[in-house]
Amino acid sequence: MVRINLLPVRVSKKKEAGTQQLAIFAVILVAGLLGNYLWQGSRAADLKQRQAKLARTKDDIAQLERIIGEVRNIKAQQQELQQKLDVLERLKAGRSGPVRVLDEVATITPRQLWLTKMAEKGGAVSFTGTALSIDDVSSFMTALKASKHFSKVELKKTAAVAPPAGAGQGVERLVTFEINAAVQYAPGAGAAGATGAGGAAPKGKG
Repeated sequence: MVRINLLPVRVSKKKEAGTQQLAIFAVILVAGLLGNYLWQGSRAADLKQRQAKLARTKDDIAQLERIIGEVRNIKAQQQELQQKLDVLERLKAGRSGPVRVLDEVATITPRQLWLTKMAEKGGAVSFTGTALSIDDVSSFMTALKASKHFSKVELKKTAAVAPPAGAGQGVERLVTFEINAAVQYAPGAGAAGATGAGGAAPKGKG
């Protein structure tokens, strides 16, 4: 009977199977390393894109902040310019205001009423004068109240006096008066400051 030794064949097959397993393991390892490398590369690219986007966003925000700062500066300059224009308007009104007030006083003064003094101080004005009758004084007060330049018109005192010599026939007595009021040289902009205390005022018509 012939005997065949099969041990070398089995050893050879085991070696071949081991080699195949090592090869498969190596392929899996290489594939895993390659996949990990590709994944890391993808993550790095995504991170780079995110960082670039964040940098652009920061640049946009900085640019907007600069624009906002410029707009605020422009608004501040506009407000400063408007304030200067308001000051100029008040100065202009202050210069022309007294002339307008005196012109209006001359216009509204009754024909039979004569102002002997008009004094102004701190936005308050007083009128002193003589009238032919109390009705003329009342008419003058009504005209002052209707004027845009005067307010708080108040009759302080009146008195009957004898007419001066040469006053004319039929004049038995005259009425002296004192009227106080608040004056506004530039209506709507507040009372103007003092522009000279007292002095001769325009006389009434007639």
